[in-house]
Amino acid sequence: MANQPLYKKIYQELKKQIFTGELKEDEQLPTELELSEMYNVSRITSKRAVVELENEGLIYRVRGKGSFVKRRETEQVSTNQETILFIMPFAQNEGFGNYAEGILESFKETPFRLQMQPHEWLTSGNDYTLKQDYAGIIYYPINTQISLDFLYKCQVQEIPVVILDKSIEKIEYDSVVADNHEGGKMSAEYFLDQEIEDVLFISVNRFSDVSSVRDRYLGYLTAMYENEKNPIQLMPKEGDELESFFKTVFEEVNQLTQENKNVGLVVENDVIAIRLMTYLKQQGMEVPKQVGIIGFDNIQAANLMDPPLTTVAQNFYEMGHLAGELLKNQIVNTKNDYSEHVVPVELIERQSAKYQ
Repeated sequence: MANQPLYKKIYQELKKQIFTGELKEDEQLPTELELSEMYNVSRITSKRAVVELENEGLIYRVRGKGSFVKRRETEQVSTNQETILFIMPFAQNEGFGNYAEGILESFKETPFRLQMQPHEWLTSGNDYTLKQDYAGIIYYPINTQISLDFLYKCQVQEIPVVILDKSIEKIEYDSVVADNHEGGKMSAEYFLDQEIEDVLFISVNRFSDVSSVRDRYLGYLTAMYENEKNPIQLMPKEGDELESFFKTVFEEVNQLTQENKNVGLVVENDVIAIRLMTYLKQQGMEVPKQVGIIGFDNIQAANLMDPPLTTVAQNFYEMGHLAGELLKNQIVNTKNDYSEHVVPVELIERQSAKYQ
């Protein structure tokens, strides 16, 4: 990420002080000269930061006296309160369009409009104005630590939030998740029904960081123990590069195939499954003749692979729609009983996991 312009740093710090109440309404800001000395920048830079605040309507200037914090207008807050914020992990990410379609459908007959932002947008000083700017938030977490910090801040400010795709323990908000447990279970059972003896679970994310992957693994374990099979789980060691981890997977699978065993791999998601399949084929392994692979998410690329990837599909549209309905309920009702809402998944059978 490019370095942030110096004027932007000053602007965001002053904006933060305004919205947290450190700088109160009608209180005078430091002068351009004082700001230039405080931040060790030119007066041109400090002036640009002040102009940005003025253009945004956060301050006003009095000739010969300086700049002051502007009183917030009730009409402005009322308009902003008709905006729903959807926070995604990245600016471009397949599947999020379907989430957004579902969210938009749920707000179709309301005055609310949807704004979408990547997670990095929160790190630019925007998280201090959420209460004033948005009626509610649909939030797709990155990992547990970052999510805890953000969601706790939302709870303190009493901002309506629905968490999408993952559940965060000890956070009292509704969450909408796919049935990851059932997805992991049906993936393992697909191999076991073909009398595959060795079914491995492959993940690159720590279970403590990503609850969805943890639940898929628990579903895999359920199937293995119900069928009296020994579970085998492979995960990178601390500091391992992905290719180094794939080499470990190859060596494990290769050893099993040399014992005349067929092997099935239940992989945490399609992206990792596709990259792993490509690596194993480069090492001379035949998919699915020697090793079968099942992913999770049903991304577009899954059907374009050779062989096409068997995967577990989530209903992104339904998850987005349900998240929107739950958020509407939070906005209208101040007292809510929060819970996890589980949406069914479907195994999409293709050629990467079917032994012939």
